Order: sequence, then C-alpha cells, then structure tokens
Amino acid sequence: MVVSAEAELDLGVLAVTDETVRQYLEAVGDEQPAYFDLALAPPLALSAWSLGALLKQLALPPGAIHSLQDVETFRGVSFGEKIHATAQVAKPRQRGNMKFLSVGLVLTDSSGQQVQGGKTTILVVDSVGETKSPQLPSKKRSETEAGESSSGSSPAVSRTISQDRLNAYALASGDDNPLHLDAGFAADTPFGGIIAHGMLTLAFIGEMMTAELGRFWLESGSIKARFKGAAYLGDQVTAWGRVADKGSGTESPSAEYSVGVWNPASGQELIIGSATARTILA
Repeated sequence: MVVSAEAELDLGVLAVTDETVRQYLEAVGDEQPAYFDLALAPPLALSAWSLGALLKQLALPPGAIHSLQDVETFRGVSFGEKIHATAQVAKPRQRGNMKFLSVGLVLTDSSGQQVQGGKTTILVVDSVGETKSPQLPSKKRSETEAGESSSGSSPAVSRTISQDRLNAYALASGDDNPLHLDAGFAADTPFGGIIAHGMLTLAFIGEMMTAELGRFWLESGSIKARFKGAAYLGDQVTAWGRVADKGSGTESPSAEYSVGVWNPASGQELIIGSATARTILA
C-alpha cells in the first residue's frame, strides 16, 4: 500500500448531481423513480463514490476484493449538495496469505454535519496464480431459504452480470480494479476470471430497499453486509429481503430486514446481511 496503516485520508469532495446519480443508476440498472421524485441520492451511491476515491489513494494490489461493508445514513443527501469524504485506515490483520484492511468512512456536508458513516473491509491476497479462491465458505441455499417464497418477503431484484455493466459501473464509481475489467489479469487470479464489483451486487439490495421503503430508506437506511461469493460474467443474481422486525410501538420505529444476494442457478450465497431504516423521521 502507498499509505501507512492507521492513517487518516482526505478523499475529497463528491458533487451530487442528477447527472452523477443517473450515471450510477444506469450502471446498476436501478429504475426506481423515488430518487428523482425526491431529488435524493441512493445511499449506496455515496458509499460507492467514497470507496472509489479510497481505492485510488490506497493503491492496493489490483486483485484486492471486498469482504465486509457497513453503511449508516443519518440524513438524505439532495441533488446539488457537495459531500466531503474522509477515511481512517486501521492496522491490517493477517490470516495466512490473506490480509484484511478495515477502513472507517465519514461523509459530511458543507456545514460539517455527518450525513453518512460506514466501514469497509478489503481482502488482499499476497499472491496470485493460485487455484484456491479466497472467498469465504458459502453454503448453498434453496429458493425458500433465500426468502423468495417466504411470507413477508420484499420484491426480488434480479440482474445478469455483463461486461458492459461492469464497465459502466467502473466509470460511475471510480473502481477500476482489473479483476472486474481485464480478462487476462482476472484469469491469473484465484477467481480464474472476471467477477462483479461487490458494491455493484450490493446495489441490488439498495434498489430493493428503495422499492420497499422509499423515502425512509433514502433518508435513514443502514446496511451491514458480508461478501461470501463472487458473481461471474453471465451469472444472473437475485437480491432478496425478508422482514425481521417492523419495530411498531417503539419511540423510534424502524423496519429491520434480513437481506442477501444469491445465484439461483448454483444456489450460492453471494452476500448476506441486514438492513434497517427508521419508519418515522424527525
């Protein structure tokens, strides 16, 4: 890495405009009208832009991948705002030939008020060309287990991973890791081929939650996600959500969901996590 561990990084200013939001939404395939009806940015778009800026400064090995992602939204970010992003890099943790780097992210508005916080954990494998994938173990799931046939489930979001989509996402987010773009490079990694950006597949959950909760998600949505598998070119993946707790009768009601992304063809679980949003906003 170019920067030392336990460093604080200035990631610059993110200009939120209808054009940058539209570019992001087109890249992930999200056609929900709420963003333009409310003139509010998708929370995961802010995270994606911050992560893209972070990766530029960290200058990690090009095969580095996502392991964990937490995002907490404190208020909605409107079109026309400029958001300042900073990052706090923690000391890396080593496990065998794998290194885990955790980074805290803070996004503030022009007045210094925090609008979003989060934590990203990046996995760096010390060598490439190995046959074993660095993915964490992932059990297969049935359609019912994934929530598609369960009572209280959210409308599923399905997308096919194509190179055009990965190219568009790289431009929209700033994440141009060759693992997602260069077939020759990707073939020589433990994955054996091009895989989708983790934040791209996570965006399918963001779309699902926007469809489910609208303004509540855009103004207070939070997500904790663990990346457990990779989506390859040609894979059709599906985001699922299942209500865990509606939170009625509390002082600050919130909706809580179990969420994930899986590959129905293989039964592989790609992302597993939880999402919440306040259902009454001050």
